[in-house]
Amino acid sequence: MKLRRQPEDFEVIERSTLPVKRSGDFAVYELQKTGWTTLDAIDRIAREIGIPRKNIEHAGLKDRHAVTTQRITIRNGPRQSYEDGAIILDYLGQSTRPISAEDISENTFRIVLRSLSDRERNAAEIAIPEIQQSGVPNYFDEQRFGSWFPEHGFIAEAWIRGRYEDAFRLAFAEPEPTDNPEEREQKAILRDNWGDWILCKQLLSRSHRRSIVTYLCDHPTDFKGAWATVNGDLRGLYLSALQSDLWNRIVSASFAREISPEHLVTLNLKTGPLVCPKLFTKEQSEHYQKMRVPLPSGRLQLSDFPDPELVESTLQELGWKLHELKVKFPRDRFFSRAFRPVMIPVQNFRGEFAADELSTGLSRLTLRFSLARGSYATMVIKRLFLNAEKIDLEEHDDEGA
Repeated sequence: MKLRRQPEDFEVIERSTLPVKRSGDFAVYELQKTGWTTLDAIDRIAREIGIPRKNIEHAGLKDRHAVTTQRITIRNGPRQSYEDGAIILDYLGQSTRPISAEDISENTFRIVLRSLSDRERNAAEIAIPEIQQSGVPNYFDEQRFGSWFPEHGFIAEAWIRGRYEDAFRLAFAEPEPTDNPEEREQKAILRDNWGDWILCKQLLSRSHRRSIVTYLCDHPTDFKGAWATVNGDLRGLYLSALQSDLWNRIVSASFAREISPEHLVTLNLKTGPLVCPKLFTKEQSEHYQKMRVPLPSGRLQLSDFPDPELVESTLQELGWKLHELKVKFPRDRFFSRAFRPVMIPVQNFRGEFAADELSTGLSRLTLRFSLARGSYATMVIKRLFLNAEKIDLEEHDDEGA
């Protein structure tokens, strides 16, 4: 099965509740883009129309390899539309405040899955009514876990355990399969010349990495201080990745404890296997649709969780205690404090099979559905094929949904 064979195979529209008026300091636009990440598109817009980057706000992050629509706001932005190739800004009106993530009501998807074998088609045909009835687990998907390394774990783990040199090495020198040639070269410079910071600075291109190395030129062994110079938003993403994986593991352990094995299927993520219910009884569906589990954090008590004993044992198996999940330095970022629904309904979920015009003899499946803010469309796709014995989820491009 192939996902994202072409950009128009993955379409997402971000629905917003931000009020649009005739007056206000913030211009509101509908941003349509193809082949750009949200952040890269915003950077280009800021340069092209001469607006400070800090004046532009977005609600969600939308993928590069898709056709996406979302709203953005620009403080004192031009009251007119703008087009630059694959980036289109449609001016809608004004707002008295900038847009934020809380303004997202849902995301609506149209996704075409191609090159389905008969086995994959049969698995999807079984799963569609199961998803319609029970929804899918609200797991964080793999694109959340870019800061995890098979031999080393999460960058955030090294950070909050005080191994600042390891954290710096993983973040800026450890190679990843998705690195482009320039990134591979820059990481190799650090690995090959580790400790000779003056030489590293001479060889590295101008970048955030080089700025941190500049600090080490003056403080050669102060990795704790160097870590404090790492971009705060980037460090925040590292914390979110670790916290998200721990949340996944807690929810998976809950399913494994409460649901019979014959009603479970296994989802293999790169950070480890998770279990997914195939179909709930009415009582189980009502129970899990209401259940909300907090993101694990040292600011919480075990009693804040629906099953404190399960949380304690799950974290212990992973080498953690709840109170250890806190940042000691620098204190400008911290683990989020929020409750996340365990299951999500997949609204208006439907699928249509047809012959794949791009792959002779194989099928395509066109999916249409809506998800609440913060949920992953790729998790719906993975759940769709878990009834098959073996599924090759092949994406035409490297970046996840």
